[in-house]
Amino acid sequence: MRFADTVELALKPSLGLLRWVMLLHVVPLVLLPLAVPPGLPMLLLAAGFGLSWWWLRRHPALGFGPRAIGRITWHAEGGFTLHTAGGERIEATLRPDSSRWPGLLVLRFDLLQEGRPPRPSGPRTLTRLIANADAEAAPLWHLRARLAATGTRG
Repeated sequence: MRFADTVELALKPSLGLLRWVMLLHVVPLVLLPLAVPPGLPMLLLAAGFGLSWWWLRRHPALGFGPRAIGRITWHAEGGFTLHTAGGERIEATLRPDSSRWPGLLVLRFDLLQEGRPPRPSGPRTLTRLIANADAEAAPLWHLRARLAATGTRG
């Protein structure tokens, strides 16, 4: 595969990142009795952790649900096509606040609004967190190489 070729990346839901999200909720919840005296404040904090977990456990950024990005196509000429799990095909551009880390990619996309008036709050965005286990190794490596060449933070 040449560097300038189109990159096609099929993604699966990120169970590894879901475990990290769970750990980031369970550890503070376990430590809560050591930091807060029993009573209403402790109960409210515990409820807050529970609501946060409930909201994040099937979040589209982790690859769950019909709005989640299931396939990314980075065309040789530079544009992106996103395919959601619900079957929607979306043209997009990569946001400059996307970042890459050794075990994680945080890709943020501005969706192009074809035939629709622009939103007053700015373009609609989609985010996808990609761990190394969420895609095949070769296309993921190619995506990482193109991101590094374009100056994506990392």
